[in-house]
Amino acid sequence: MSFQLNNEQQMAINDALLSLTEREMKYLKGSWAETFSKKIFPFIEEDRFKVLYSDNPASRPNNPANVYFGLLILREIFNQSDEEALNSLMFDIRYQYALHTTSFQEQPVSKNSLTNFRAAVYSYNQEHGIDLIQEEIESHAQQFSKLLKIEGKTIRMDSLMVSSSCRKLSRLEIIYSTVARLIKVIDKNATLPENFKPYQEEGHYNDTIYRSRDKDLNSKIKKVLKDGLRLHHLYRKNKEISKTEEFKLLSRMLKEQTRKGRIKPSKEISPDSLQNPTDPDATYRKKGKKKHIGYTVNIVEKFDDKNRMITGYDLQKNTYSDQKFAQDTISKLPVEKDEVTALVDGAYYSEDIAKKAEAKGIKMVPTNLVGGGKNSNSDKFEIDEKEHTVKKCPSGHQPITSTFKEGSYRAHFNQKHCSNCPLRKDCSVVKQKKSYLFKVSEKTFHRSQLIAKMGTSEYQELARKRAGIEGIPSTLRRRYKIDHLPVRGEVRSKVWLGFKISAINCKRLIKGLMNRPIPELSTLLYNHLFSLFSFQRTYRVKFAA
Repeated sequence: MSFQLNNEQQMAINDALLSLTEREMKYLKGSWAETFSKKIFPFIEEDRFKVLYSDNPASRPNNPANVYFGLLILREIFNQSDEEALNSLMFDIRYQYALHTTSFQEQPVSKNSLTNFRAAVYSYNQEHGIDLIQEEIESHAQQFSKLLKIEGKTIRMDSLMVSSSCRKLSRLEIIYSTVARLIKVIDKNATLPENFKPYQEEGHYNDTIYRSRDKDLNSKIKKVLKDGLRLHHLYRKNKEISKTEEFKLLSRMLKEQTRKGRIKPSKEISPDSLQNPTDPDATYRKKGKKKHIGYTVNIVEKFDDKNRMITGYDLQKNTYSDQKFAQDTISKLPVEKDEVTALVDGAYYSEDIAKKAEAKGIKMVPTNLVGGGKNSNSDKFEIDEKEHTVKKCPSGHQPITSTFKEGSYRAHFNQKHCSNCPLRKDCSVVKQKKSYLFKVSEKTFHRSQLIAKMGTSEYQELARKRAGIEGIPSTLRRRYKIDHLPVRGEVRSKVWLGFKISAINCKRLIKGLMNRPIPELSTLLYNHLFSLFSFQRTYRVKFAA
């Protein structure tokens, strides 16, 4: 199927819009479809998806990629299935108007169109490492921000755990399931040895997993692992079997669960290890008192006093730290001429990351700090960081000596100054035989400065603005069912996440534009005339594939 742009559209004689009454047209223009048609659909860049199609111009042209993309957004906005979205496109004039398909004799989407489009995106991502959906959605976010006039002087970040739809398995179940899946593949493609045939019996799974006493558990794990090692030895040189996904998962499981053919202690199993062979990308993480199997999502939001827009997102295995997300986000952001403030949770923050951000004109403002906010009061000392010397103590006394070595300051103060000092109780100096020693590392000194700054009313007022992003995880769970995705795997899950993010952004754009003050009469007249002429489109009939 060759690629062809969907940019030559025009109203036809039998256009569906022409059958509407004046009253119906008025309601259509006042609905969400008007904003989607004029402000969202035109931003969908079809050229980005050209790579999914054939270079052969003689092959059948594709159906409009921008219609597929737009329909997938509407599907999420209205919480529909693929079939419901397709039915809406065929019978709802608002969908057709929003996606510029009112002139089509047949709507250019069929039963499997959306599934096939997503599958093509998955394959391209797995082959090239490029997420076309993320690129497109983040591009839209920049355009939407301009329409809403969000300057982007302040951004905020938050993360959430996303559960995999796979079932949580015990260690025995993980090992058994991996072995049993490979046995099925071998049975279809080669001769299965007799001693592995019990795995195909109906009651074998229940007998092994559920009808076990605690004292038998370890022996059963060893037995199933032994079968797995035998299978690996028998078929590792079989070109057909060794290339299968099931054999690769067996190899991974054996590497994670054993050492030199012997079972590893449970404490040595990595959180990155296989949790369920049906979702190999899902990992284990304990956050607080909760245990999670699945992924972690990062959200970057640009905002002002009136509007907000999600300008960046990512999905990784849930062992991926917030600090790594912070580093990724900073590397993607351009060098800013005017300072941008990034409001983050303490888990995102480190001094090294803050320095990298500062080099790009970004000021990181953590709302709290990992490890607590106890202050060493070293910030009360006057330190010249250019000369690396301690100048004065909180009471204004100069040190006898001051040195800087291996990232730490050391200063000795006169005993007569420190012994009866009224600030001694809260001072971080340590009494020695001949003097009082003040010792602090650069990082501790900077942390102390930051903690002191966090106590100011100006800082707290700025930090409170981060709270606005904490509603997004709840929205994704409650409205968009992010913990119940119908797909498994990191690549697929991220694509589905992307359309949910796009739905949130589109709803914010529509709401933001509808809440704007009514423009002057001259502007209304201009927009009316512009819409009349811009809606004229070259007619081209498209049939569903």
